[in-house]
Amino acid sequence: LITALWDQKISKSITVTEAEIDKYWEEMHYEYTLSQIITANEQDALLLRERILAGEDFAQLAKDYSLGPGAENGGFVGSSPVGKIHWWVEEMLFTMKEGEISQPVRTDSGWTLIKIIKKRKIVPDEDREYAARRVRGIKEYKGRDVLKEQIERDINLQIFTDAVNIVYNALPEDVPFEDIVNYKVTRDNAPALNIDEQYLNMIICQYDDGSYTIKDFIDLYNVASLVERPRRQYGRENIVQLLKKVIYDKVLPVYAEEVAHVLDIPEVKKNYDNRREQYLVYRLYQDQIDDEVTVTIQEMREFYDNNRDLILTKERRNYQVIVLDKEEEAKMVEKRAKDGDDFNKLVRDFSKDPSVKENMGKTGLVYPGNYLEYDGVAFSLAAEGDVSEAFQITRGWAVVKLLQIEPGRLPSFEEASETIKQNLTEKKGEALLQEKLKKWSADYKIKINERNLAKAEMKRTRL
Repeated sequence: LITALWDQKISKSITVTEAEIDKYWEEMHYEYTLSQIITANEQDALLLRERILAGEDFAQLAKDYSLGPGAENGGFVGSSPVGKIHWWVEEMLFTMKEGEISQPVRTDSGWTLIKIIKKRKIVPDEDREYAARRVRGIKEYKGRDVLKEQIERDINLQIFTDAVNIVYNALPEDVPFEDIVNYKVTRDNAPALNIDEQYLNMIICQYDDGSYTIKDFIDLYNVASLVERPRRQYGRENIVQLLKKVIYDKVLPVYAEEVAHVLDIPEVKKNYDNRREQYLVYRLYQDQIDDEVTVTIQEMREFYDNNRDLILTKERRNYQVIVLDKEEEAKMVEKRAKDGDDFNKLVRDFSKDPSVKENMGKTGLVYPGNYLEYDGVAFSLAAEGDVSEAFQITRGWAVVKLLQIEPGRLPSFEEASETIKQNLTEKKGEALLQEKLKKWSADYKIKINERNLAKAEMKRTRL
């Protein structure tokens, strides 16, 4: 229903003109260096803006009050070209000059004050086609945001900054994503969110149909996957995003059906009925299978011992990329790199990648598939220190140097146990389902609808 709401009420009503594309393409020739302060509501943002205009230091107020990432650095968020900045920020930037403080800007998770540190002319990385896609995408986002703002007003949604601050200050240290991917950290051993009992009944947000206390938020935190849990690096707005996601999940389906009447559209009604059948089959699986399946430690250990080739992690590589415009230039850089020139200096002197100043063209340790244009070449190099031949990419040409190889390894039983348990649970579940289907066929007169049989196929995906 939510997808139909976006599609029918927003996406299909959008038009983009050539003049709009030309205007945005012109703006894409600029890069902005910015600082920001993010607050939970517009009133807080207005009060802080008044204090800044009265002479108080932007950076200090960001450290004291901002809910966003970079607050500890005075709200500094770095430099980005137009096309790579949140659209709601871009629109404010187009009306501002260096040194100015924006009016409060509505965001996904609150309200933002922007300060322009520097604005400079650049050659854009992307083309006019990208500008066209970006303009359409912005219009779609705007439509969704307008709808969400209306819904938030209709349900009288309020987020309470004091409670958000208490939760943020209690967040455990961020778990490296690498440790999550490699199962070094799982739900069983992940650091807990512990908050003093005196705050547990404090309301963190409320709306017409209910409210959430800090205790409720802890429950949401514990249910969320490790990747979805709010992280310190993303600031307090990450906490607001989780709360709003839960509330939208409750409110939007009701709005789509009862206010927007999307089920009155025939194609939407047909798709909804099909999805409903699939959901009922899924619930049948849950009710009849999930609760009866158990996996023992001994079974998990046997799987680990007998299927080690399936458990091995993939090789990872760290490599460095120089992006260039022309083939001749790329071949010249390739030759100099193979002759022993300092690759870091070659990156600084020749690469057209705007991220060079931040990471020197380095990918960090990555699995195959993270950088599709480069991985085929980078993962074919034989040894650390090897330099590739120049090769063509969508943005021009590239030369790669391999910095580090981390071979695949066999995780310990403890690291792999969660994945093994899930694998065995799925296999046992499918076997039990087939067994029950045979029994039901013997006990009841069943007429099989071959057309709908495919809808009952059980495919389970690890989140």
